[in-house]
Amino acid sequence: MKKKIFASLIFLFLCCSKDSDDQMSDQSQTAELVSAITDVNATGKVSEQNAEQAKKTIFGKWNLNSSINSSKTGKKIDGCSYNFIEFTENDYLLNISAPGSIETGGIVVIYGNYELIEVDEKVTKVILKTFYDGTEIDIAEITDIEVVETDGQLDISFSYGFIIDIESIGIPCNNEEMEGDFSADKEPAMEETLTADTSTNHYKIVGTWNLSNYSDSEGGSFSSYFDDDECYEDGVLDPDCSPATSAKLVISTFGTYIYMELAADENIVFVAIGNWDWVNAEQTEFTVTGGPGNAIVNSATVDSITDTQISFTFINVEDEDGTRNETYTFVKAG
Repeated sequence: MKKKIFASLIFLFLCCSKDSDDQMSDQSQTAELVSAITDVNATGKVSEQNAEQAKKTIFGKWNLNSSINSSKTGKKIDGCSYNFIEFTENDYLLNISAPGSIETGGIVVIYGNYELIEVDEKVTKVILKTFYDGTEIDIAEITDIEVVETDGQLDISFSYGFIIDIESIGIPCNNEEMEGDFSADKEPAMEETLTADTSTNHYKIVGTWNLSNYSDSEGGSFSSYFDDDECYEDGVLDPDCSPATSAKLVISTFGTYIYMELAADENIVFVAIGNWDWVNAEQTEFTVTGGPGNAIVNSATVDSITDTQISFTFINVEDEDGTRNETYTFVKAG
């Protein structure tokens, strides 16, 4: 009964730009408009800012593969390359192309919280964290962060280094060669970001959510949503497999989302990544896309939304089991 709408999008994120030149121009012209969402146009040297200011500066999706010139590179090495890193209010997502990760289609996703380290009320570095073997660990640090604006385009530069051996957490890339100095363009935020006040659905939907209920038109329910099917192969239980027991959804104001299913020890056992966008001005319908060329498209209707809870229904979802409607309810993560 599980792996519904999000299953069709697993590990198939396509880094597409959304008319970035025009959108960035629009953002530059409307930057003075009031938005309740973190300032998407913040600039400056993080080392000269306190934690509150620095969080605004790094906030956003940074396309590490957005350019091939020396000042904007994802630094490709041994087949591995950085696609993007995205910072939200409290967590981050690092997307890596890793051809050696065959089971995940050559894409590795690192997700977790981040910590801003201050000395004398100035941020000296950003620590990236993730869960592994049931424990939250520090995996990397970012220093020398600066964001500048040139002709309406925001660019970030920084130094990146791993704290651990990344192969020890299952990433088939070389530690030393993936470290160094990087630059990246900022993905334009969704148009709804710039004028989002606290009453808008856009403001309410952005954030990190925990799945609290599920139902579908074929009788599926939350009690049967998490099963251990993935732990069986040819009817034989894998004793080392940890089935999912919870799910988390991160919705970004930069038009991306990440859906994760987690085992009891908080390790990620299933990931789906894609793009999302509003369908109507009332912000009551949205689409999610994914797969090669973003060819997989599904539409959802918002049934109810508050600052702390959201319920939405995907209509006519098709897979090998047939066609059905699926309703998800999430509560805002604390």
